[in-house]
Amino acid sequence: MLKGIDPRISAELISVLAEMGHGDELVICDRNYPAISNAQRHISYVSSSVEEVLKLVLKLFPLDTFVEAPLIRMEVAGSPGQVTDGQKAVHSVAMEIEGRKFEMASLSREDFYERAAKAYATVSTSDDQPYCCFVLVKGVI
Repeated sequence: MLKGIDPRISAELISVLAEMGHGDELVICDRNYPAISNAQRHISYVSSSVEEVLKLVLKLFPLDTFVEAPLIRMEVAGSPGQVTDGQKAVHSVAMEIEGRKFEMASLSREDFYERAAKAYATVSTSDDQPYCCFVLVKGVI
């Protein structure tokens, strides 16, 4: 038990976030993403949404300021320019917590899977919003 840390954040997630260095990437994904088969390290957050996990993570995890887009979303198949309501909400929450504006990049589903497979860790949620999958690039304090 630690003071000042939200009790909803697991020791496993705190450990992974602390191990990560500048430029390492973290995936936070919805329930449809094949997290277990595509992750180097997998942490399950069943009964949580992507937005809830993002809020927990960003209290401890700085987003990179050296890249134009430290948040990358999975594109909607057949409509790459479409940004879902869930994606808009995650981008807005991330900018609010970071206290700055930044771009949210996108990758096709196939390119997202490839990049996510190289991420340091993947946090899967039970979020049922389609295309609510993101890569976060860790920054410095």
